[in-house]
Amino acid sequence: MTTNFVKHSGFRPTFGHYVCYIRSSPNMWHKMNDSRVTCVEEEAVLSQEAYILLYAKQGIPWFSTAIEVQKPCADPRVSGFSPKS
Repeated sequence: MTTNFVKHSGFRPTFGHYVCYIRSSPNMWHKMNDSRVTCVEEEAVLSQEAYILLYAKQGIPWFSTAIEVQKPCADPRVSGFSPKS
């Protein structure tokens, strides 16, 4: 099952911009664009051209319980910023 992928925009791998799409649960996707994190609909995810695909073996549990307790995005159009490390 595809769990994450990277999209590249630009003419060469050494020039351009990379965006990562993360599946945090079976029906929840997030777009990571620099410091901005946005909930996205699966239809929008499926319309992207992937540069790198990442897979998880079926039967592997979703992320740690620390992540599972986070509240999901209430509105896919609402975006926020990722926390500072």
